[in-house]
Amino acid sequence: MNKKNTPGSEDRYFSRAVNSALRILDLLKGERVALGLSEISRRTGINKSSAFRFLYTMEVTGHIIRDENGRYSASGPGLDYVALVSAEKLIKAALPHMKGLRSRYSETVSLGILLKNHIEAIKVLESPKLIRMSNRVGAIIPPHASSMGKAITAFQDDELQERLINGYGMMRLTDKTITDDASLMQEYSAIRKRGWSQDNRESALEGQCFGAPIRFEEKVIAAVSISFPVYRVLKGEPLRLMIADLRKTAETISRQLTR
Repeated sequence: MNKKNTPGSEDRYFSRAVNSALRILDLLKGERVALGLSEISRRTGINKSSAFRFLYTMEVTGHIIRDENGRYSASGPGLDYVALVSAEKLIKAALPHMKGLRSRYSETVSLGILLKNHIEAIKVLESPKLIRMSNRVGAIIPPHASSMGKAITAFQDDELQERLINGYGMMRLTDKTITDDASLMQEYSAIRKRGWSQDNRESALEGQCFGAPIRFEEKVIAAVSISFPVYRVLKGEPLRLMIADLRKTAETISRQLTR
């Protein structure tokens, strides 16, 4: 190897400190999930005390951000995820349990994740029935008119709630859609109390959908839902049991994420 081509080997202008800081920044920019100091130190090979100094400097200068749990993410347009779990890890944890729901009810089951400014569908298992409620991966989920959107948004702080609602817009999708702030806040409060959400023909007149929040480290980062054409929606005790099953599924996924 030609040593002149090795960064820092014989170059008196080369700064090892700047190089180390850039290695950390490159690592954070390539991640969809925030990283803690220990993980950053391990993956870059930079000792913790030096890594902390670099992180502190980049935080002060606005190149990175540190969340309430002390984890670091790159700032700027490249930072999209606010959830502490990547989409890939969430899908891996959720998929077997989503398949169980679809098997038991033969209806469409969807998984949504919280991003910086919106909620997005990342996995959809379609109903095997000819007439069904559909969803699609990559679809932006309404925070005010969908079961997954409500299940996630209801548990966020005021600032993030406002960002999600304003980012999508409180547009009327059907004549059942909630379009005023007071009613929506009441809906969120009810969801927090009962632990599940409902889209009662609010995003599509021909369908109803039920959702439950998924948590990681006590923070709601995602939701799972099951969607029915209105004429196949369960009633009475079967509906109550289905909702209990849906909530249990979300809780199981939440536990799976911590393993």
